[in-house]
Amino acid sequence: MKRWHAIFAVLLVCTVAVGCGKTVSDQDAIRTSIDKHLNERGDLNMSAMDREVKQISVDGDHANAQVEFRLKGGNARMEIEYTLERQGKEWTVSSSQPVGMGDLHSGGAQPFGGGTDSGSGQLPQGHPPSN
Repeated sequence: MKRWHAIFAVLLVCTVAVGCGKTVSDQDAIRTSIDKHLNERGDLNMSAMDREVKQISVDGDHANAQVEFRLKGGNARMEIEYTLERQGKEWTVSSSQPVGMGDLHSGGAQPFGGGTDSGSGQLPQGHPPSN
């Protein structure tokens, strides 16, 4: 009887280890996919920025990742949410959007901390009228 308990315990540990390994593997693959996506863009100077993956959530073959970008040597930062899809064994970025971006004239967050609107509903001095 003790032998069956030992076998069951070993199987349980192996099952948990394999399940945990899949989560780590998905998260690593998602980080790699985001890095690949960023490196393929010709309009970004990634050497001027630090980036940190803040959160990854996986739901089957779909995932979301929030990544914070900080300008090196400055206080400017912005956060981007990436939507990814699993295609075979790999993850690919399907879309991205800034987090907290709203109407630029309503005091919403600005990329890299920009923006001159005080949130009062008035446009900055010298700004052309918006209709």
